Amino acid sequence: MVLAAHAKADITVENYNPCGDVLELAEAMKVFGYSVTGQGAVRSFRFDPQSFAHSTHHYRFQYSATAFRLWLSLLANLPGINSEIELSDILHKRGFAPLQDALTQLGAALELTLPLIRIQASALAGGMPELNGSISSQFHSSLILAAPFMQKPLTLNISPEQVSMPYLKLSLQMLKRFRARVEERGTEITISRASFRLPGLFCADSDLSTAAYYAVWGALHAEGIRMEISVNPGLTQADAVIFRILSDMGAGVSWEANYCSVYPGALRGKEICLKDNPDLMPVLSILALFCQSPCRLKGIGRLAHKESDRVAGIVDAFKLIGANFTLGADELIIMPLGARELPQVTLDTRSDHRLVMAFSLLQSRYPQIALSETASLSKSLPLGSLITNLARS
Repeated sequence: MVLAAHAKADITVENYNPCGDVLELAEAMKVFGYSVTGQGAVRSFRFDPQSFAHSTHHYRFQYSATAFRLWLSLLANLPGINSEIELSDILHKRGFAPLQDALTQLGAALELTLPLIRIQASALAGGMPELNGSISSQFHSSLILAAPFMQKPLTLNISPEQVSMPYLKLSLQMLKRFRARVEERGTEITISRASFRLPGLFCADSDLSTAAYYAVWGALHAEGIRMEISVNPGLTQADAVIFRILSDMGAGVSWEANYCSVYPGALRGKEICLKDNPDLMPVLSILALFCQSPCRLKGIGRLAHKESDRVAGIVDAFKLIGANFTLGADELIIMPLGARELPQVTLDTRSDHRLVMAFSLLQSRYPQIALSETASLSKSLPLGSLITNLARS
């Protein structure tokens, strides 16, 4: 959707997920000058030059940091267009200063007067901006998706502190798929337009970050689970690693065509680095409670910058249920629950969809546990009740 807006091109998306994050972006597309039609799993986006010319270019982002950060580079690269973003306090706290600095280096002018970001766009120059990637890969992805539409090639230097590298690589894979020129030399990536062209029809892959929840559910319940998963092997998602992790921990994982089955086994604790897969931390924290040996989750310090401080959310829940754990600067060691019975408590989800998923796993084994809310599931899953019902079935 962001690439279509950069190119001012029409596109139809199949396997469309009308979750909260995507719907915020769809609303931005409408303000930009698109009509959005379709229902169910198909949406068509049609660009209207007159609607674009008469747009107020006033955008609102409430919950989706991904949509906001990717959209910011688009607005910064519209010569002659002054735009503004009305930003929620939640998204402001999550931060975007590294991206703002990089866009300024490329020629854009951004003025921050909360809750508004005012953007004086210019034709972004390209070149080699400095960009800190230790907080999020989305800053790099935002520039990567904009690169084919800059005046000159964009070169990014990837530092050893870069987090969530698979997501950055996925952005590059998308550009290669649409014929942008991507050159990788050591720690440097250079992107230029070449023969960039979007297709009229694109089928989105299954969301493996959400599928990870279901997979862990299957590893915790006797009946297991069978999921239909459709992915393009040329577009690698970071959280695809969940299936290998579950297998290594002792769960059963098998594939048949586009179907994956996960079923329980004698679960063993492992040392798992989540620097590149932060969204897996909540569900793996709960899975660790049901292992036969301790589990060490590493590379988790940056989870403070997500929708909530997810490490703090998990730790608070562990304290309430009486779980044994050790929290370090960048790791969490979790001891098995064993045969212990848990108290009747309400766990605070902090209005974070990943914590809802994690705590519902615990609730599925201990029905006396309640969750403070489940509405935040709509951020990543349009039918939020589906997960809740599955966890209780």
